[in-house]
Amino acid sequence: MNAYEPIDTDAPDFPSERHLALMMCRHIPYIEQYWVDDDEAHGHFGSLDADEFQPPGGPINEMIVRSMAQELQGYAALYRSEHFDRAVAGVNRDVLADRLNRCTRWLCAHHLTGDRRTEPLEWDGQWGDDWESSPWTADLMMAAHHGWDALDDDVQTAMLRVLAFEADRFLDVDPPDGRWVDTKAEENAWDSYLLAWAHCMMPDHSHAEQWLDRGKAFAINTFTTDLDRVDTRPIEGKALKDWICTQTAHPDMTVENHGSFHPGYLGCGGLLLTGCLAFTLTGRTPPPHYLHHVMDAWRLLRRFALLNGFTAYPSGQDWSYHEPEIDYQQAVMFREFGDPIAGHLLWEAIRYLDESMRYPADGRFNGRMPAAAGGRYFQFETGVMGQLGLLTISGIPNVKRLAPEAFRQEQVGTECYPYVWLQVRRSRQGLFSFAWRSLAQGVMGMVVPAGGENIFGSEQDAFTGRFEMAGERLKPRPLCHTDHTTERGFTTTGVVEYGDGLIRQSLAVVALEDGETSIVIDWTVAEPGIELTCNEAFGLYVMNDFMNDNRVAVSFEGGRRSVRGVGGKARVIETGSSWIKVAGCLGLETSGDEILYEDASERNTPSRWKSLLQDRIYLSPGGDGSAVRDFACVVRQGRAGMRRVGGGVERLDVSGAKVRAFRFGARKGVVTVAANFGQEAVSLDVVGRTVVLPAMDTLVLD
Repeated sequence: MNAYEPIDTDAPDFPSERHLALMMCRHIPYIEQYWVDDDEAHGHFGSLDADEFQPPGGPINEMIVRSMAQELQGYAALYRSEHFDRAVAGVNRDVLADRLNRCTRWLCAHHLTGDRRTEPLEWDGQWGDDWESSPWTADLMMAAHHGWDALDDDVQTAMLRVLAFEADRFLDVDPPDGRWVDTKAEENAWDSYLLAWAHCMMPDHSHAEQWLDRGKAFAINTFTTDLDRVDTRPIEGKALKDWICTQTAHPDMTVENHGSFHPGYLGCGGLLLTGCLAFTLTGRTPPPHYLHHVMDAWRLLRRFALLNGFTAYPSGQDWSYHEPEIDYQQAVMFREFGDPIAGHLLWEAIRYLDESMRYPADGRFNGRMPAAAGGRYFQFETGVMGQLGLLTISGIPNVKRLAPEAFRQEQVGTECYPYVWLQVRRSRQGLFSFAWRSLAQGVMGMVVPAGGENIFGSEQDAFTGRFEMAGERLKPRPLCHTDHTTERGFTTTGVVEYGDGLIRQSLAVVALEDGETSIVIDWTVAEPGIELTCNEAFGLYVMNDFMNDNRVAVSFEGGRRSVRGVGGKARVIETGSSWIKVAGCLGLETSGDEILYEDASERNTPSRWKSLLQDRIYLSPGGDGSAVRDFACVVRQGRAGMRRVGGGVERLDVSGAKVRAFRFGARKGVVTVAANFGQEAVSLDVVGRTVVLPAMDTLVLD
């Protein structure tokens, strides 16, 4: 198999523009095979065939216009770069200029302001005036500005005509509002990005000052909380509150999209910073509106950053897993604010991109991702090219990698995010979380142990398991929960119902203050006569793919396995064991239930993209009468992952039909956790003393 020579990440200047240029040059032969000569003046990248471009339903403008605009950002960056290498790219610099010219002309001609039509485009063969056409136009303008001298006069004129048309859409429009379910931070950010370019490229236009005013309004309304509405601090002679007409974030800066907390949308600060770049590239000072709450959003986003450069999604991820991604925001946060976490993440992203390109070494950035990728594979490729181009245009700082201990120490702390029903513990032994609301109307937990960042994933039913009746998956509906958070741990206790109340699941999830031990208690009952076709409890997800060389080592009482990922044998391994150890960094131990390991053989997650293979660890509990589940599972992560501490997980006999108590070993000795799932407080005699356990609450007793 062909392979590129690895980039020397130990080089003093890594990463630098020459490394970015090398990866873009490697990409050129791949993307050039998709170049289409429409005529002598026009051309485009990619097929316009409905079956090739998009899942059933045909291509959409997002896949076509967006992809080409982002690809051109990379072409423009290479066109101007002193590190362009003809031998690697397989074309000379004149070809780059030709593609910039003809593809920009093609896109402008197919805009609503143009005179050409092609059937796959959605508005009678054209594009524009779309909720997403602002970033397409702004990205195209970024490319055009950087390669301006390569563009013919008619292309320059057409580009400015498109820019003015799209900017004029916002002259009499206020930014949209969205706190719950669907933040409008994304839309407001990219609209401000467009308006920044319109003002900067056409400062003498009759609408230039109006574009600037609207750009400020959309920028400052990107991240807003209820406190902004009463803030009297002056912004350019006007009280902050008088700029604000939205609330797009909760008071703790958490934002929602796709139905729940979605950390990726905190990254909209990157779009605002790209809007700032339009000003600086044209010799202007960005207005302060473009920095409103950007640092606050970044501070929250970095709390979910992992050592390997990726982001944890404790309320679920519905985008593709582990595609290479370069984040301009990280460069700015390191260069302007000296954030070592930002520098580390960017360093890791560039290293990972080089690794991703090496095999099969055919110019793809996503060489290991299945080509299907939900019908958006072409967009993933061009998206990375655009990110590399943007980072090259802006200038890449000399970021450095942090040592693992330093990175993990930066992340230590425990938070409760009450508006999105989420608790998170970060310690030097990894991440542990529980969310009572997740993206697919789920309730889920997540654990990422230190040393397991490339191994442990998650899904909507992690920690809660699956119920099916008549072969149909039942959706959870959380009814109530009680949360307590300290600086180093948390408890959360609540009830979830399924099937309109036919099944009632009581859960207690505890992250101990030792930073390495946690417990999940599950007591589930069902109405008499309920028959389940599936009752698979707990659930922990193991990435078994290219991220960890397509192998995962597991051991349990009586055996050990090296489980193959993609291409392996689809099966369920019956361990016959109440404990299991995974990959040297995580251990599970139950109160007696057998642990099962579901060994997948094909990429299976997320549901739409299927870009990664995940195995699953779960329980298949029995129960008498109405007791569908009644167990506890202890989770030990990081350095504790290979220890089986103590004599197992002991169930304690306690008074109260709705009380469950378990004793187990932890780093500092034996711990007892008692959960009261009832509506009234109870008095318990446990660990040699009497304690009062409040209703719907959990106590940790050393």
